[in-house]
Amino acid sequence: MSTLFPFRSCLVLPLVLMALSACSTQIELRTAAQQEQFGREAASRGDWALAMRNYADAVGNVELGHGDPAWQARLHHEAGRAASAACRDDAAEFHFRQAIALAKKSGQSSALSDKALESLQAGKPCGVPR
Repeated sequence: MSTLFPFRSCLVLPLVLMALSACSTQIELRTAAQQEQFGREAASRGDWALAMRNYADAVGNVELGHGDPAWQARLHHEAGRAASAACRDDAAEFHFRQAIALAKKSGQSSALSDKALESLQAGKPCGVPR
C-alpha cells in the first residue's frame, strides 16, 4: 500500500480548511451587515428592544468575522442608543463602554458614546435614544 495518498491528503486538508474559514468569515460579515440593517429598520419603527437585539447580534457576527473594530464600535453605540430608548440602562451602559473601548482601539473618536454614557449616568429619562 502506498503512503503517497495519506501524505497528499495531509497537504490538501489544511488548504481546504483555510478556504472554508475564509468563506465563513465573509458569511459572518454579510450577516452582520444584514443585522445592522434590521436594527436600523426596527429603530425607525420605534421597536427599540428589537433594534438592540439586532445590533447586538451584528456585533457578535462582526467579532466572529474578525471585522473592523470601528464597525464594532459603531454597532455597540447603536445598540446602546436602542437599549437606552428601551429603558435598559444596564445594557446601554455596557454597549456604550464597549463602543468607547473599541473606538479608542481603532483610533476613532468616542465622543458620541462618551456623551451618551454621561447622559445615562446623569439619570436622564429613558424612552428616547441618547
